[in-house]
Amino acid sequence: MSSGADGSGRSDNAEGWTVVMGNEAGDLDSLASALGYAWLRSNTSGKVIAYITTPEDDFVLRAENLHALGLAGINYPFEELYCSSDLRVSQFALVDHNDLHTRYASPTARVVAVIDYHEDEGQYKDTTDPRIVEPAGSCSSLVARVYQLSPNLFIPAELSTLLLSAILIDTQGLKEGGKALDIDREAAAFLIPQSLLDTMNKSPHHQINNHQLPPPFQKKLSVSHLSTRDLLWRDYKEEGKAGATLDIKADEGIAEKLWQGLESSEELKLKRLDFSKFGANATEESEDEDAEEVTTDEARFGESYVTKAYKQGNASATRKQTAPILRRLMEGL
Repeated sequence: MSSGADGSGRSDNAEGWTVVMGNEAGDLDSLASALGYAWLRSNTSGKVIAYITTPEDDFVLRAENLHALGLAGINYPFEELYCSSDLRVSQFALVDHNDLHTRYASPTARVVAVIDYHEDEGQYKDTTDPRIVEPAGSCSSLVARVYQLSPNLFIPAELSTLLLSAILIDTQGLKEGGKALDIDREAAAFLIPQSLLDTMNKSPHHQINNHQLPPPFQKKLSVSHLSTRDLLWRDYKEEGKAGATLDIKADEGIAEKLWQGLESSEELKLKRLDFSKFGANATEESEDEDAEEVTTDEARFGESYVTKAYKQGNASATRKQTAPILRRLMEGL
C-alpha cells in the first residue's frame, strides 16, 4: 500500500491488503503491537500494513511514543508510517482491542486476526487466525510470544525495541506486585538481547531487575505541559459495538440508574465525597450561565449538569475494568 506522490499515504488499489490496527487511544502498546504484528504477518500472509490511528495533531500528546519511535529510527512518524484518515480497506487485524470500532464497520468488513488482553467481547471466532485474547500486562507481550513461536522468523532490532518499550512502560519495569505477569517477563527476556536498548551505553537489565524504568521510558510521566483537555483526550476511548445503536429516552432516569449501578459495583467500591469541597466556587460562578455556552476546560457546570465526586476503593480497577461495567449498565437500560 504505497504512498501517493503527494505523501498523503493514499492507496490506488487497496484490494487484498490487511490493516493491523491498535485501539483508538493510540498508546505505545497499541502502536508497538500494530507495527510488530504487521511485520510478522507480512512475512507469512502477503500484503499487510500497520495503521496508526493517532491523528497528526495528537502525536505530541504521547511523548513516550515519539521517544520510542525515535529509538527505533522513526523520527517523522506521520511521514514514515501509514496514518492517513482515508482508509480504504475492509480486512482488519486487531491488536490491543478485540472489537472493530463502528467507524470501520461495513458489510464487507472482515476481521482476520485478534491479539488482545482486554475483556473478551466474543467476536470473530470463525474468521480469525490467530485469535489470542488472554491476560497479560501488555499486549506487546502477546505479540512477542507469537515471534517466539515462529523460530524461523527474524525480528528486527527496531521492532524488539518498540515492543520492549511498551512492555516496560505498561508494567512499570516489570514491577513485582504490579501488572506484570509471567508472559511479560518471558517476553522481555526474549526481546532484550535483540533490542537496540541492549547496545546502548547503559543496558536496561539493571533497571529491570531492580523494578525501575530505564530513564528513556520515564518520559511516560512527562505530562506537565498538557492541558486538562489534552490529558483526557490522550487516553480517550469511545465504547461501541459494530453496527449497534443505543436509544435512550431522556425521561427514563438514565443518569440516576447509572449512578446507582456504579455505586453498587463491588469491583469499584466507590465512596461518595462532598463535591462542594472540589467545585463549589466553580459552581457558584456558573449558576446563571447557559450550560450550552460552557466550552472551556474549566470546572463550570450549568443547571443541566450533575456532577458527583467519589473515592474509588479499588484503585487498581482501571479503564479496562470500568469500561465493561459502564457498558453493561448502558445495555441494561
